[in-house]
Amino acid sequence: MTDDPAATAKNLSVGMELFNAGKYSEVISFSSGTSDPALLLLAARSYMETGLYDTAESLLKDLIRLMPASSYLHSYLGLVLENSDTNAAAEEYATALILDPENKTALRRYSSLLLANEDLRGAIPSLRALVRLENRPEDVRTLMQTLTRVGEPSEAIALHIQNFGGETFSHEYIDALYAEKEYQKAMQLSLRAWNAVKDTVYLRQSLEALAALDPAGAERAYRSALDSLEEAGVEDETVSQIRFSYILLEKLLGNYTSARYELGEHLKTANDPVYRLLFAELEARLENGDAANSVYRGLITQLCSADDADPLLQELVISKFIGFLSTIRTKEEVAGIISVILSPYPTPVCLAWIGKAYEDAGSLSQARDWNYRAYRADFIKGGISYAGFLKRSGDERECETTIRYMVANAVKVRDIETIADAVFNGGEEIYKIAKAKDMIIKKLGSVTDRLSSNGREMLSAGYLYSAVDSLERQDYETCKWCCLAGIDVLPCYPAKIRVKDFMDVLSRLKGRVLAERPVIVETQEEEEESEMQSSDLSFLDERESTVFIFLKEHREATEMDLRAVLETRRVTGIVNSMLAKLAEHGISLIEKHGVGERGEVYGYVGT
Repeated sequence: MTDDPAATAKNLSVGMELFNAGKYSEVISFSSGTSDPALLLLAARSYMETGLYDTAESLLKDLIRLMPASSYLHSYLGLVLENSDTNAAAEEYATALILDPENKTALRRYSSLLLANEDLRGAIPSLRALVRLENRPEDVRTLMQTLTRVGEPSEAIALHIQNFGGETFSHEYIDALYAEKEYQKAMQLSLRAWNAVKDTVYLRQSLEALAALDPAGAERAYRSALDSLEEAGVEDETVSQIRFSYILLEKLLGNYTSARYELGEHLKTANDPVYRLLFAELEARLENGDAANSVYRGLITQLCSADDADPLLQELVISKFIGFLSTIRTKEEVAGIISVILSPYPTPVCLAWIGKAYEDAGSLSQARDWNYRAYRADFIKGGISYAGFLKRSGDERECETTIRYMVANAVKVRDIETIADAVFNGGEEIYKIAKAKDMIIKKLGSVTDRLSSNGREMLSAGYLYSAVDSLERQDYETCKWCCLAGIDVLPCYPAKIRVKDFMDVLSRLKGRVLAERPVIVETQEEEEESEMQSSDLSFLDERESTVFIFLKEHREATEMDLRAVLETRRVTGIVNSMLAKLAEHGISLIEKHGVGERGEVYGYVGT
């Protein structure tokens, strides 16, 4: 194709017409051989539309190398990567938003991915930006729902009043009112909404608000509502939720016989493990021990033998069963029973719970053995249990060794965050082991860009602990650096810590320090010096500059690598000349690292 501007514009117009008409294969054919970035982007989008994601990804990455500051290229690459790697897609959307905070495609897809991964706090800034830029009602409601779920219902209420007025109704507004304990207004609005549109969600919300205000009165209202729905033949997921809420209310009021009857009827059509767990608890409350025991054991068999069972649900059922057994058996008997029931299922959850039962019974050697088996079964899930046991037992050295192994071998960001959660938020307070804490901080810091908002908050918490430790050691410079680093990674809506926590530490520091050095100024000076050293290369010739830049980018290269880059066999002489010139100018950023199978090895040692 020609480089003539008029012809290029015409070709782009033709390509756009083909693309808009859905003729993607023709776009690909038409764009073949072109160097026009706009046509190449159309070709990449056409490959994406036809399902050739690998080709689209490769083409977009080539375009990004040509135009790294293009926000929209990064967002298009994010769309492609959603089909293979959602974490990488999220990174591309984040890059797109750094380049252009008003890239609406990136905002929408980035917030959607975060919500899908349950990173609710991380999604709030993007949702806010969408509301500010487009103000779509559905975006406002999504932001309201997210704010309520992260414990900020007052903001959700204010958002609704600002956009829709205080007397209009929506599911999200009523949920926010309920979470803010404005039960009277929640009940009034939901009743008005139910009478107006006959949406069973509003009926459920009105009954739940009434139950918070008047449990006894709500019992009658629930019964009346369920009878009316049954007569009208209405049965959907919301009606099932209403029935379960009624059962929970009966339990709260102490009407265990009624609750068991209603739940038994409910289980005929809804055999959810959570319902059966509640049924076992009701049997126990009615002192039907054998029946409760049978239900608990059946649930454990079902959940522990299933390959796709939820570990959290397994944990819940086993803990409830142990609680039930503890009311009728000694701790030694409970340990024996749990061992017999769970030992056929060598999963980390089951093995760790056997260890916990023996620990409660005072049999520490057996507890250690079962926890170690859990560790061997799964070094993440079982390792957390084993490390916790070691910390409780006072074996901090072995606990640190276990954490070290887990951190060294964890690859997935989710696993790294799981380990960090156990160290920083677990009841054993493993973070008080300094080396374990520092290992977690280093590991989280190595994947900062891919951390969820919870992961970033844990990293921030680690810096806060380190700041306090440094303050007590009178290492004031490290204390200040940790405070600044912790504030830097803290997410927008943290769950447990605030910027104020770091400011309190800094205030204490300022009250103690006698003489100090500003850490930010020093860092800036170091960066400026390093930048000056690495950018002022006018004394190097073209090939020497090429070697320097290549080593800076790749950190290390062999003689054979540089031969390919320079297209010459005279690499040794060129490198020696470069090293001599750098030494003359006081720059020591390139070093020889010995000789390997591919010739001499050179490395860049700057930061």
